Amino acid sequence: MLSADYSKRGYLLPKGCKDLIDVINLQKSAKLQWPWQVAQSSTESPPVTGAIVVREGISVGEFAALLGQKPFKIIADLMELGIFASLKQVVDFETMRRLARKYGYEAKREA
Repeated sequence: MLSADYSKRGYLLPKGCKDLIDVINLQKSAKLQWPWQVAQSSTESPPVTGAIVVREGISVGEFAALLGQKPFKIIADLMELGIFASLKQVVDFETMRRLARKYGYEAKREA
């Protein structure tokens, strides 16, 4: 059985890498993808099945109801985008448009 020698410096590095410079060079040459890069590149948006009208100043909870999703899923999706929002917080239209597209909707601004 192989065991990692945790006292050595490079035990967390991928095979064939001696230091972080090797990791950066591998990543630049697209031979190495991190797990979060694979997950983002493999997910494609579903086909557009409908359209929703989003008014200015809509909260995350109201937006989740428009999409027919649980609010915690929308909050988790926002976290993946780097936005930490609460249930009653207002998010900008461009972010809502991206999330709506993820669930198969086209978001339009209310006139």
